[in-house]
Amino acid sequence: MEAATLNKELLEQYVLAGSSKTKPEQLRVLAEHFCDKIRLRVAENPATPPELLWNLAHDRNHDVRVAAGCNPSANESVLNLLVRDADIIVRHGMAQSIETPRLLLEILADDDNGWVRGEALKSLRILDSKVFDEVGNRRNRKRSRSRITTSDTESHEQVAS
Repeated sequence: MEAATLNKELLEQYVLAGSSKTKPEQLRVLAEHFCDKIRLRVAENPATPPELLWNLAHDRNHDVRVAAGCNPSANESVLNLLVRDADIIVRHGMAQSIETPRLLLEILADDDNGWVRGEALKSLRILDSKVFDEVGNRRNRKRSRSRITTSDTESHEQVAS
């Protein structure tokens, strides 16, 4: 397969994995994709069913696991699994999310790792502060700067056509 064709196909799958209009059956296929970035997009997609997030919470890639835990559709079993993940990066990601339930942030605030503990304490302070929206939004923007947005992807797709 030609490199340009492969790149276009991967880009299309990446956009599909992040679309709220993608059917659960398609998300199931994409959740097993060889490309970590595509599995990551499925884990981030709020339309991803909770049972699929459970599978992604066991992914070999720590970024995919964090995304599954930060997904608004993640259920309690996924969250409980990930705050106890052996990988410090996963626990740190869960501690950094102000969407992680307070009880789980309190567990992470007692983590053996200082980096994880510190992030959990910051998230708890944000939850307790009166400027939650302002600080939380600023923090979430900072976290998402390195991620490609769907609109960026669509722009690249139009350029590639």
